[in-house]
Amino acid sequence: MSINMDEVKKLQEELERWKIQSEKMKNEKTTLYLKKVALGDKQEELQKELDDLVLKKKRIQDDIKKQQDMFREELLDLQMKRDDLEEDEAEIKKKLSENEKVFRKFQDTLMIKSQLPQKNLNFKGINSAENADDEPMDIAYTCHIIASEPFVLEGGQALLTFENEQVAKSVIAKRKHPLDINDKKVFVEVQEPPLGKSVKFEVNMNISNKKLKVSNLPQDLPEETIKDKVELTFYKSGIGGGEIKNVDYDRNNNTAYVTYLQNGVAQRVLKENSYQLMAGKDTHEVEVEPCMYIELNKLQMFSSVSSRSVLITGIKNVDDEEEEDVKDLIELHFQKESNGGGEVESIAFSQDRKIKPIFEEDLK
Repeated sequence: MSINMDEVKKLQEELERWKIQSEKMKNEKTTLYLKKVALGDKQEELQKELDDLVLKKKRIQDDIKKQQDMFREELLDLQMKRDDLEEDEAEIKKKLSENEKVFRKFQDTLMIKSQLPQKNLNFKGINSAENADDEPMDIAYTCHIIASEPFVLEGGQALLTFENEQVAKSVIAKRKHPLDINDKKVFVEVQEPPLGKSVKFEVNMNISNKKLKVSNLPQDLPEETIKDKVELTFYKSGIGGGEIKNVDYDRNNNTAYVTYLQNGVAQRVLKENSYQLMAGKDTHEVEVEPCMYIELNKLQMFSSVSSRSVLITGIKNVDDEEEEDVKDLIELHFQKESNGGGEVESIAFSQDRKIKPIFEEDLK
């Protein structure tokens, strides 16, 4: 068998091409493998970033939910406070209305129905008939008021007032006193009551016996018409009226002031709080009240001192005792002369609550 060299050469060349092709494919395979490894690392890195983002998203969602819950609770709390405030406002308005009614009733009683204190009068002379009506016949009240910050007696404290000022000074000088409470000695401390500053002033109130105030008048009538209607209404004898000296009208406040010629007429009319005023075909209910003139005089500021009173603090171990029993125990101790005490005029004791004792001007 003869071998053709040309064919051998072709086969060798073909073999070389396959080797080259194989090497090339091998390189490509290696390259692809490396790319796959790189992509796997990248995918792992991206997956990790994705997991981090998911976790971060969950944290943010949890924070948002917590804030929403917190805001919801705050909103509910604010709504409850608003409801409480509305209830308080309604209660305050109700009490204010009740107080206004009580004040109005007291005012009416004070100005019209009260009996004035008796006062002895001596005969001096006779006024001439022509100037008798010119004499003032108004009702005058004068009262003295002392205003101060209220003194508060706390739990475990007592307030004693002695009949003698020197006794108060003596027990304060000793300062600490032993009390037998529940078979135990309790040392209490005695000091002056811290009363602070007070204000004293005089209030002078004059109630006119000839003049009254009319309010709630119709606003759509001319001034002269209103004055005429007021005069016609309050001149009538059926309501206790009488001859009118003049009528003054204040359009800004929609009120009129009626001045009678004689004393006592205004007080008769003021027995009623309201009257019907006719204006054409319309009827208006108008209100009447006395004309008052109030002045504040003799304003004084001073430091309050209670020279016969003492404050006792540190009263302990009395939870099982009745307040009256503790008061008796305290009073018994501070009445004994051997303890520097003396006769007790009054006593107040607070076991577990706040008390506001009343202080009056000492006339002794």
